[in-house]
Amino acid sequence: MKHGNWLRNTVLAFTVLILQFCSVNPLAPEMNGGENGIPQDQITWVNWNPETIAELEGALDGALPRRARGYESKKIHSQRGGTVGGRSTFGNFVEVPEDAFDERKLDISVRVLHVNAGGQTAAGVEFLPSRNYDADVRITLSWEFLDVEGDDWESLNLQPYYSEDQGVTWFPVEDFSINADDRTISFSIDHFTQYGWALDEDD
Repeated sequence: MKHGNWLRNTVLAFTVLILQFCSVNPLAPEMNGGENGIPQDQITWVNWNPETIAELEGALDGALPRRARGYESKKIHSQRGGTVGGRSTFGNFVEVPEDAFDERKLDISVRVLHVNAGGQTAAGVEFLPSRNYDADVRITLSWEFLDVEGDDWESLNLQPYYSEDQGVTWFPVEDFSINADDRTISFSIDHFTQYGWALDEDD
């Protein structure tokens, strides 16, 4: 009897170890082949244009009012889904489909960031709450308010990046669609994180 318990406990412990070793963190950066990411100070970041920075700094003024320019929060009902962001967040928004989360309703927010990234200032957008969803959400990021010359995507050499460790390391966003008329890119993902705009120096 004791031998059977020992064997059962050993097999159980071994199984748990294997599952921990083989499991994939759904928030881990897998879009770039599971590499370690790029440190923020090794990326050439793009900032918002001066008018946008002035609006962001004027609206925040040390606080984050619910309806501040650059910030939007909405209570989204699971059975209906909905969109958060848009004009108030400088063209950045998320579309949440029906039944994307288990709760009956959830506060979802979009926050435009003017951040210090490795000694540089950068244009960023954060979607909250940071969690996994049961269905892909559709993220749209706008380059209309960036401090860049021109508005043609092909000539701008822009590259959006995402971070899942509060901006310490970054990974390039891939598989996005471009809407040149709206000056936006869009992509689907099953969790929220932080995004920043940079120059694609491979071109």
